[in-house]
Amino acid sequence: MVNLATIFFSKPFFKTEKILIRIYLIAAVLISLKIAFLENCDNYDSFVAAFDHLRKNYDLYLSYPLEYHTEYNYSPFFALYMGLFYFLPNWLGILLWNLSHTVTLLVAIHLLPIDTKKKIVVYWFCLIEFITAAENVQTNSTVAALMILVFIFQQKEKTGLSSLLFVFGFFFKIYVLTAGVFFLCYKKKGAFVLKSLGWAILFFTLPLLIVSFDQLVFLYQSWFYRLQIQSARDSLSLIGVIGMFKFIQIEQGWIMLAGTVTMLLVLLKKQVYHNLQFQQLYLAGILLFTVVFNPGVESPTYIIAVAGVAIWYISAERMKWHQWLMALVFVFTCLSPTEIFPRFIRNQFMVPYHIKAIPCILVWAVCMIELFTWKKVEINKN
Repeated sequence: MVNLATIFFSKPFFKTEKILIRIYLIAAVLISLKIAFLENCDNYDSFVAAFDHLRKNYDLYLSYPLEYHTEYNYSPFFALYMGLFYFLPNWLGILLWNLSHTVTLLVAIHLLPIDTKKKIVVYWFCLIEFITAAENVQTNSTVAALMILVFIFQQKEKTGLSSLLFVFGFFFKIYVLTAGVFFLCYKKKGAFVLKSLGWAILFFTLPLLIVSFDQLVFLYQSWFYRLQIQSARDSLSLIGVIGMFKFIQIEQGWIMLAGTVTMLLVLLKKQVYHNLQFQQLYLAGILLFTVVFNPGVESPTYIIAVAGVAIWYISAERMKWHQWLMALVFVFTCLSPTEIFPRFIRNQFMVPYHIKAIPCILVWAVCMIELFTWKKVEINKN
């Protein structure tokens, strides 16, 4: 049987890591310059405005329609972090912002404990979703990268780095919280917890450099309230898919609990503590879980799930039907927001029926079955 990777990546140009890295970097530069000079950049405007609001003691989580139209859902630390970009010209800030996410994702893929051929598959499969995230000047490429890096450094027992990236990721975007489960799979659990606590105190208090303690407490309370509001919207996830069926009345909290319990039950399998390939499959499941059971998911978030799909695919020897499942993800998840599909199809079919989410939900379900029936899965030892 011809492998999917063999079909698409048989030529030297398509299977060279350096070429892929250059493609990502060039794409990030071109996208950033297009956005900076030809388009409106509402997301980036909200990010840099948050720093200005922070230093002026404003509530970060109110609407500021004269400055931007999106909602600011990030932490007070994130607002402080955006001070690195606030004083730059807009074009340069957008360029460096997108490049920072690009480099972080490239580093994470490069450091994955897999051979180069499998890394090439991950690079190529994630490319379109990476472009979608970059075009929206979003943070999700870094979120996916941080979750992968927490796994990598936990696996290497580098608790200092893994705890730093985990806590930074949490304050950068709360989705990285799900990567915390990896500390249960490895040794030095106590060291990870203590170091994470130390980093958490640091990142929590860093905004005190420019705001008072009372204002900081108020901002964290306001952030928590904002997250609750955000979670109530129609999500591009399993929660949104189930919500389409009006005759099914399940609160989103129960759906999230079911997914969480399923992921935690995998920890009862002894392979998760000593088998690297099983751990990689679990990493794929966590990346998918972060999106599939998320009540606040949008299209640019799917770089996280698609990275999970790619890691799932290279974690075991695959059969033909697995390749068809990958094709479904590529067409209906990666390509569905693009001009490949006419606008009326996107607006009347893809968006209202949450088509982008469905293939990733299927892959997460398959991934869970494989994890729970590990002895029946044929592992690729190459």
